[in-house]
Amino acid sequence: MSPSPALRLATLILACDGLVALHLAGLIGDGGVAAALLAVLATWRNAPFRDRVNAVPGLARGLVLVAAIASAVDLGYLASSTLDGLSRLLLFLLLYRLAMCNGVRDLRDVAFLAFFMLVAAAPFTFGVGYLFVFLVFLVAGTWMLMLYHIAVESERLTSRPDAPAAGLGRDLLGLSLGASVATLAITAALFFVIPRIGQAALTLRTHTSRMVTGFSDRVELGSFGQIETDDAIAMRVHIPEQAAGELERRPGLRWRGVALDTYDGHAWSVARRERSGLWRSPTGEFELGRFRGTGPVLSQEVYLEPFGTDVLFAAPRLLHLSVRANAIVVDDTGGVSVPSAAARFRYFAHSELESGRAGSGEPLDAETRARFLQLPPLSAHVRALAREVTADAGGAREAAAALTAHLAGRYRYTLTLRRTTTLDPVEEFLFVQRSGNCEYFAAALAVMLRSLGIPARVVNGFQRGEWNPYGRYFIVRLRDAHSWVEAYVSGGWMTFDPSPRGDVGPGEPPAPVALYLDALRVRWYRYVVGWSLQDQVLATVRLHQAALAWRPSAPDLRAWRALPRELVILAVLVALLAVLLVSRCGGHAAARAALPKFYARALRTLARRGLRPHDGETAREFAQRVEAAVPACAEPLARLTAAYERVRFSLRPLTTGEATTMEESVLELRRHAGPLSGHLRSTAASRPPLQ
Repeated sequence: MSPSPALRLATLILACDGLVALHLAGLIGDGGVAAALLAVLATWRNAPFRDRVNAVPGLARGLVLVAAIASAVDLGYLASSTLDGLSRLLLFLLLYRLAMCNGVRDLRDVAFLAFFMLVAAAPFTFGVGYLFVFLVFLVAGTWMLMLYHIAVESERLTSRPDAPAAGLGRDLLGLSLGASVATLAITAALFFVIPRIGQAALTLRTHTSRMVTGFSDRVELGSFGQIETDDAIAMRVHIPEQAAGELERRPGLRWRGVALDTYDGHAWSVARRERSGLWRSPTGEFELGRFRGTGPVLSQEVYLEPFGTDVLFAAPRLLHLSVRANAIVVDDTGGVSVPSAAARFRYFAHSELESGRAGSGEPLDAETRARFLQLPPLSAHVRALAREVTADAGGAREAAAALTAHLAGRYRYTLTLRRTTTLDPVEEFLFVQRSGNCEYFAAALAVMLRSLGIPARVVNGFQRGEWNPYGRYFIVRLRDAHSWVEAYVSGGWMTFDPSPRGDVGPGEPPAPVALYLDALRVRWYRYVVGWSLQDQVLATVRLHQAALAWRPSAPDLRAWRALPRELVILAVLVALLAVLLVSRCGGHAAARAALPKFYARALRTLARRGLRPHDGETAREFAQRVEAAVPACAEPLARLTAAYERVRFSLRPLTTGEATTMEESVLELRRHAGPLSGHLRSTAASRPPLQ
C-alpha cells in the first residue's frame, strides 16, 4: 500500500528534526546539515531513483555493503570519536531508507532513525534550542504514529488497494496536538519527580572542538595572543544578589586558574608541584582553606564550558568547593583540577577576597622561598631597572606596588606580538618593544620582583567578564584570558596586576536580546540539563512550605463550623444533583457519539413513531420488539442493525456500496414505519441502547 502524502510529510519533518539535533550537538557541520536537508527534501519523489536501483540486480545490496565497509573504516581510523562515526552511519541509513522507501513500514524505520539522532545529540546539546527540536519531534512523531497506525490497519482490514488513506485532517491533527501536550505534561512531571542518580558520563565522545593553551604546566610567552580575540564563552559565573554591592567596589575581580613557578627565559612552567587528591567531606563539600577574616566571602555558581583544560576557576582565595565529583586534585599553589577536561561542570565556590590587609604573617621556608626566587641567567639591565624603580620603596609591598605602577604607566598593551631580536623576551619587552600583552607584563613584573629577592609567581586565569543583568552572572569569554602576579609580601600572597588592559576596549557590548537568550540558555542548563537530586529535595521542601503557608488557619475552620446546618445540607444536595446531571448528560453524549450516523437516523425515525430502546436493551432485542410492533419494518431494520454491529464492534468501516445500501434501508424504514397507538407510545422508553 503506497504511503499517504500526510504520512510522508510527517516522516520528512522527523528526519529534518533529527538532522537539526545533530547539528546543535556539533556532530554535523553547517555544510553537512545543509546538504543532508536538501537530500531529505529531494526524497519526496523517490520513485524514479528507487526503480532505477532496483532494476539493476544486486545494486542495492552493493550500496549497503560499501556503506558498511566505509562506516567500519570511519569508526576505526577516520572519526575523531565513536559518536561522530555513529552519527554519520545514522545519517546514511536515514537517507538510504528515504530514497528506497516502498511502503509505510519503511517510513517507520525512518522515524526510529530520527529518534536515535535525538538520543545521540542529547548528551552534548546544552542550549535551549534542543527544547524546540524536542517539541517538534514530539508533535510530528505523535502525528506520524497515528497516521502509521491508520495506514497499517487500513492495509490489514481493507481489501481494496485504492481505499482512502488518512491525511491532513483537522480532527486528526488536533488529536495529535492534544496527545503531544498530554505526553509533554506527563514526561515533564516524571522528569522532575524521578530521583536523579548523578550526572551521566558518555565516553563515546571525549574530544572538544577547541583546545586552549595557557592553562597547562608550561606556557610560552605570547600564547594568550591566540585566544584574546576569541569570543567563545569559557564560563558563566552566577553571583548571589546580596553580593552585587560588593562586586561594584571590586572592578579588578578575577577568576584564578593555574599558578606557574619556574621561568627558563622563554616560558613559564611548573617545575615542582605537589599534588594530592582531596575527598569530599561529610558535609558534601571540599574544604580547601581556612577562613582568616581578612576579607569578605564571595559565593559563586560557575558553569564551566569544555575548552581543553582540567582547571577549575574561582575568585582567590578559594575556601570551599562543591562539585559533582568524589575527589578533586589540589596543588600546593591553590590550583584545583578535575579528572575530565571534556565535560561541562557546574560547581559552587566560596572564596575569601583580598582586602589589602596583611596575611598570616608566617614566613616561607627556605626551600619554598628558593622555588619562587628561581631565575635563569638574567641581564644586568633588568636588575638595574628593578632597583631604579624601587629605590624609594620602604618594603617588599611598596616595591611591588612601585614596579606595578611603572609597568602600567610606561608600557603599552597590545595584541600585536612580534619578536625582532634574540634577547630574552622579558628584556626585549622592557627595552625594545615596550609593548605586549598581559603575559609579558606579568612575566616582567615577576622577574623584576625575584631579582629584588621578593618571592613571586605568575597566575593564569580570566578577568571578570561582562555582566548579564537578566541572569545575574558574568559571561567570561576566551578573550578574557589574563595573566597577573602573586607576590609574597606582608606575610602572605598578594595580587599585583601591571597590565593596562583597560585601555584596550573589549569590543561592542552584546545586545539586550543576546543577553536575554543567553540567560534563557543558562536557565535551561540549570533547571533541565543539570537538574539534580539536591534540586529535587529543595523543590520538595519549598513545596511543603508553600502548602503549610496556604493551609487554612484555625479561625477559618471555626467560621465554617458556625454556618447553619440547613445551609450546609442544601449545599451538599445541590452538589450531588450537579454530579448526577453531568453524569447523565455525559452518558447520553457518549452513547450518541458511539452511534454510526445511519443507525442514529434510523433511531430518530422510529422515535418519531413512539419506538425507543429501553435501558439495557440491545440493538437486536430492540429490533425484535419493533418487528413485533411493525412487521413491515423488520427487514430494513435488520439490515441496519447488522451493519451497526459490524461497524461498532468489529471496527470494519462501510464500503461505498454498503453505505449506499444503508441509505436505502433508512428510506425504506421511513416508508414502512406508521403512527403507533397510544398504548405503545406510553410504554416506550426514552433512552438509546447501552450496548
